[in-house]
Amino acid sequence: MKYSELHYERIDVEKNRKVMEGFVDRISGADSADEQISTILEANDTSREYQSYAAMASLNFSRDINDEKAKAEKDYYDSIGPDMQEIGDIFDKAINDSEFKNELSKEWGDTFLKQIEMGLKTFDPQIKDMLKQETELRNEYTTLTAGAKIEFEGKNYNLAGLGPFHSDQDRDVRKRSYEARFNWFSENADALDQIYDKLVKLRHKIAVTLGYENFIELGYMRMGRSDYGPNEVANFRKQIVDHVVPIVKKLQDKKKDILGLDHLYFYDGINFKEGDPKPKGTPEHLVKEAQAMYHELSKETGEFFDMMVNEELMDLVNRDGKRPGGFCTSFPKYDRPYIFSNFNGTDHDITVLTHEAGHAFQCYSSRNQPLLSYLWPTYEAAEIHSMSMEFFTWPWMEKFFKEDTERFKYKHVSGSLSFLPYGACVDHFQHWVYENPEATPKQRNEKWLELKVNVFTN
Repeated sequence: MKYSELHYERIDVEKNRKVMEGFVDRISGADSADEQISTILEANDTSREYQSYAAMASLNFSRDINDEKAKAEKDYYDSIGPDMQEIGDIFDKAINDSEFKNELSKEWGDTFLKQIEMGLKTFDPQIKDMLKQETELRNEYTTLTAGAKIEFEGKNYNLAGLGPFHSDQDRDVRKRSYEARFNWFSENADALDQIYDKLVKLRHKIAVTLGYENFIELGYMRMGRSDYGPNEVANFRKQIVDHVVPIVKKLQDKKKDILGLDHLYFYDGINFKEGDPKPKGTPEHLVKEAQAMYHELSKETGEFFDMMVNEELMDLVNRDGKRPGGFCTSFPKYDRPYIFSNFNGTDHDITVLTHEAGHAFQCYSSRNQPLLSYLWPTYEAAEIHSMSMEFFTWPWMEKFFKEDTERFKYKHVSGSLSFLPYGACVDHFQHWVYENPEATPKQRNEKWLELKVNVFTN
């Protein structure tokens, strides 16, 4: 069955509430662990339906922000999200109060109960309206960035569409394309700053309402970080500064030699004088090559990728009105993942495809896990599968890059190393932002520049 043929509907909140109340009564009145286990599994099936339909609504909007029907469905699921979270919270409290927690741990491991304990610390009915506002602000950002129209060389492009010009062999083209990109951000700076400022202050208010000092601890809980905190993360950032930043500095010096430049500017992101490697062939051809690759990699990955192609579980090519970026989502009711990206003719097309295929294959491989909460790992652990898949597929990169394969590999590994200081810089910045929720947009911009230049660039 193709994605377009999957059944979709709006969940009725009150009907769902009554069903879940019945499950709560059964958990509370259970005389044995077996009764609770069977009830939890039944409740999981109800949650699978809700999460699948909500994911479909969100995906359809991401595919075309100008589709009014898709927007209406996403708005509906956004509007009921806090109510559904409240319903799930009541059910989780019943499990957390169970006299059979030892037996539940023996059945599914300690992680199940840890997830519930953390989840209960992220919600209270009094923050429901604030959660709706948080979603509205995120949607406002998505709509603004996905709707970008940037004129360059007589044509209009979205953010992803400008990508190939940023890696053009001609330095002047790169410079002008970046200037066009940053002009759009400059023109929309006030709107972007307002969205972010409102979001930071709102998240601080949510955290304080829940009894936290600021959003940081709540953010860690939301991300499922059960066994490490800000101190461990700060130490990890320090190790990146001490050990990785010097390596990246050497890579930048080497790039200057390769490009024959005395100084690297923001538009000098390419790695070779002749330009960065590009995949050879149309998107359809690249998908066929990926299909052959995954059959050679293993029987399991071959069957998996056949399913993704045959059931149209991928939307890969950039177009107007499409949300920027790439991600993997899933529909647990149907045991299916979905890959979303924005092919634009750069090597990023292949790294994103293999990266998101890593997520999707992990999700698909976990489809028989009894608990919905075990379908995905935490945000950080999930990157093990996606980043690994990028490098597992190296032996087949010649299918995509032909004579430019070695140049692709150099760019790929140097880019992966260079990302570490950038990621650590973003993390440090986020901690500072939520520690200082009253900072102005100007102060945030200054702090970002300070960290980027003085700490994470060397």
